[in-house]
Amino acid sequence: MNRREALRQTALAAGAAALWASLPARTWAALAAPAGWSATDEALLTLIGDTIIPATATSPGAGAVAIGRFIITQATEFYPPQSIDTLRRAVLEIDAASRQRFNQSFAALSVAEREQVLTAYEAARQSGTHPFRLIKELTLLGYFTSEPGATQALRYDPIPGSFNGSLKLAPTDRSWAL
Repeated sequence: MNRREALRQTALAAGAAALWASLPARTWAALAAPAGWSATDEALLTLIGDTIIPATATSPGAGAVAIGRFIITQATEFYPPQSIDTLRRAVLEIDAASRQRFNQSFAALSVAEREQVLTAYEAARQSGTHPFRLIKELTLLGYFTSEPGATQALRYDPIPGSFNGSLKLAPTDRSWAL
């Protein structure tokens, strides 16, 4: 990682922290909807995020934290304008790929079909930066900085105890949020 990438990641984390600190509710739905995005775009991004991080028996999925609103807000407020164009293009391409493959919109597909569309979409582009990477990056950032993601998907200790630098994890253990 070079210095520019490190600064970019730090700015993203600071932006997410600022959004999270001002959030009065448990999900990103409390954020104001940015102008220029439709409710359909937000719902599609929420479905894509929920396909990337589905609900499990112990934690909610990315859709439960309104990840579409976070993705749109983060891209609009903290990313360069070309990223917004990339995000819009990705939304259109994913919906077009689902219509081409299953003759239905992405929102009408089953979970297994959505996974197939996203897997094929990601594999289709090999050169340059893939638009799906931006969606995955923002989904992970938004989910694990939301309250349910940080407290239910990760182990959370609000008052950490002593430092245990060599803690063994079992294959079924979750990582720590702090």
